[in-house]
Amino acid sequence: MQLLDDIRGFMNTFSETMFMDVINYSLTRDRYDSVFLQRQNYRDLGQLKEILTNDDGIKIKFDGYDLKIQGTADGTIKFTWTDGPEIPVTDPEFVKPRLDNGVYEFGDYRLLIEKDGFSIRDVEGTILHREFFPSFGENITHAFELNQGDIIAGLGEKAAPINMIGHVFRLWNHDANGSYGPDSDPLYVNVPIMLHGHAGRFILILYVNAGDATVDVGYSDEHRVSSSFKSKPLAYYVITGNLDTIYEKLSLITGKPQKPPYWAFEFQQSRYSYMDTKEVRDLVDGFASRGIPLGAVYLDIDYMDRFKMFTFDPQRFGDVKQLTEYMEQKGVKLITIMEPSIKMEHGFDLYEEGLKGGYFVKYPDGNVMYAPVWPEMAAFPDFTDEKAREWYASKYDFMRSMGVSGFWHDMNEPAIFVGWGDNTMPRSAVHRIGRHEEVHNLYGYYMDKAAYDHLSKVERPFILSRSGWAGISRYGWIWTGDTETSWKELKQNIITIMHMSMSGITLTGCDIGGFTGSPTPELFIRWLQASLFFPLYRVHSDKKSKRREPWAFGSHEKEIIEIIRLRHSFVPHIYSEAISSSITGLPLVRPVFWADPSRNDLMSVDDEYTFGGSILIAPIVEEHAVIRRIILPSGRWYNISDDRIVEGSLSINVDLSTVPIFVREGSAILRENDGIELHLYLANERRKSILYISDGNDDIKVEVEFDSKSVDINPQKVPKIKAIVMHGFREDELILNGEPIKTSDGIIRLK
Repeated sequence: MQLLDDIRGFMNTFSETMFMDVINYSLTRDRYDSVFLQRQNYRDLGQLKEILTNDDGIKIKFDGYDLKIQGTADGTIKFTWTDGPEIPVTDPEFVKPRLDNGVYEFGDYRLLIEKDGFSIRDVEGTILHREFFPSFGENITHAFELNQGDIIAGLGEKAAPINMIGHVFRLWNHDANGSYGPDSDPLYVNVPIMLHGHAGRFILILYVNAGDATVDVGYSDEHRVSSSFKSKPLAYYVITGNLDTIYEKLSLITGKPQKPPYWAFEFQQSRYSYMDTKEVRDLVDGFASRGIPLGAVYLDIDYMDRFKMFTFDPQRFGDVKQLTEYMEQKGVKLITIMEPSIKMEHGFDLYEEGLKGGYFVKYPDGNVMYAPVWPEMAAFPDFTDEKAREWYASKYDFMRSMGVSGFWHDMNEPAIFVGWGDNTMPRSAVHRIGRHEEVHNLYGYYMDKAAYDHLSKVERPFILSRSGWAGISRYGWIWTGDTETSWKELKQNIITIMHMSMSGITLTGCDIGGFTGSPTPELFIRWLQASLFFPLYRVHSDKKSKRREPWAFGSHEKEIIEIIRLRHSFVPHIYSEAISSSITGLPLVRPVFWADPSRNDLMSVDDEYTFGGSILIAPIVEEHAVIRRIILPSGRWYNISDDRIVEGSLSINVDLSTVPIFVREGSAILRENDGIELHLYLANERRKSILYISDGNDDIKVEVEFDSKSVDINPQKVPKIKAIVMHGFREDELILNGEPIKTSDGIIRLK
């Protein structure tokens, strides 16, 4: 019955021709895969035969494989068992291992070869990581040891509990078919990165593999995490250290996050779809007339001419250039959706150029691979090919000439309309760097790279992507895709974004209110509040949902506007943390245990999060809640609503306008209030912070150091800061940059 319902729904949306295309593609895919895909039978590992050391590392010979182990002085160790397709990672600087009484040393870290695997230990001999020799058969399986009280997190975009132990996950970028909720798997972004923690000790594992994999996190064996890969390579990094240094070292391997434009952190309004330029103008005017901050508006697929890439419908969007000029006067950017499918239409310039250049993904016999998506039968650029990337990305110049400021990459898992089976390309399809089954998870990553590399030559691009791989924040932002509208999904979004953060993905967000469904005013307000410190702050929904402009919620309009204004006030600080992240590689949205990693009780907190190192938010994620229980990391925290200092655990009364936000003592926070204010939260000892203030395409680095008696700012004169607001200070006179200054109302107003 479900299949019949799916067919009826498809026929109501598409033509009979499209239906036949879907059936024909599904048959063609299966035929090619049956002929050209061979079942893998990897040779056995066999017995350990020999161990050799040289300047480049340790080489261990088994009957079936030669293992290479390399390490850095600061605790990153790489294991390479097999070769495989080219994967976009960069090795750190390795050092020559030392051999001491049968123990191999890389800096202060020890590698022990044991009868069934390896262990990595610190200088005191504490075991940080213990793994087992891999097994080879139809798949390649690698496992490491779990202990009581451990936590496993990461793996990209996972609708999973904060601690993944006891679950099984698939790593295969997948279109969720329009809606998903908690426990749906797999989703759009699957990253082979796991954070493994226990009692304040952490390690991180990054597998250098972009193919299909299954990760069994203590489900089949409560003492093991087993990752089973269908294709090569088997290579992985084990990264040790504290949480900050782990992610700094990870970013050296996968790439640092980008420096985004300031406007990208402002409120963004979207819908599937705004249907013509008049509707967009009216929308922009609606925000302006009500004094609601608005950074950008999105156009979904209906702006195109018959879903052809790099086109505008001539009737409904023929005056798009005039629209973007009007929006620019209001300070609002236009963002358009972009998809990898290129309509198979003779005479369509883009399609003809792709054919002539040989830029499309092919079948193993050399024929171009065509598949049905929104423009009906389409070809797909091979983004793993540098020449194809350069060709495709050059077309963004036309969109920029029309005034488009940002780009929204969708359907780039890649997603394809199918009658049955996997809704993506054939596994046997051929890319420059390998078969599709080996590099599937890199398709969206390389699409984002294509656009970023081209656009970044002249500006800081904004690219929002539905899919990606490890290190995707170098090129694009990621949102949680087509989530359902429900209270349980509101909470799950918070956890999912934390999993992405622990996978090294820094620029994240969600569809506020959920994609499918119409939220009640209460749920929508709570979703807006919960998302306040997500880098992406965007409202988006499908065609069947009710309108979500602030004024569409009747008597709750004022409350919604106040939340958007609250977000707007924090944009300078959110931007500052993003620039800092581009330097350090640290994630922006973090689990609470990050602020106090030695406390095991914080490991299970999944309805709060911290932003950077200074702010904690405890969103309301239950319907009709009147009391919110909050657990704080150690130390003193300021309640942002009244400056009360709180510690430990507390309960507060909450009404619909309450959003519990706390600032850690010793923090320096930037706020927007008709100009930038610098807020200082006093600690018991002198503290120092580094902040970044946007100055066009550049940034001003500001160092702030303060205690109860003096404040020092470098540079001393920052034109962007209009006032210093002090929290917790008792003196009415301070020394500011060596000069006495009165502070009777707790504010220093700067000229």
